[in-house]
Amino acid sequence: MKTPDQAVADRILEEFRKKQMLSEKGLRSISHSLPTGSLKSEDWRLLFETDRLEKETDHGGESQ
Repeated sequence: MKTPDQAVADRILEEFRKKQMLSEKGLRSISHSLPTGSLKSEDWRLLFETDRLEKETDHGGESQ
């Protein structure tokens, strides 16, 4: 049985997935930290910046 924290984290990750805010790699990278509440603002910023740069590289530098 999932903890309440894990259930909320799963819902957040699913919304990120639906809205294509993060790649699957990005989602996997935070899937263990999100339920524990151990992500800091710097972690979030780095995650989104890294993910955006990887998407641009994968699409030949096109803006999304």
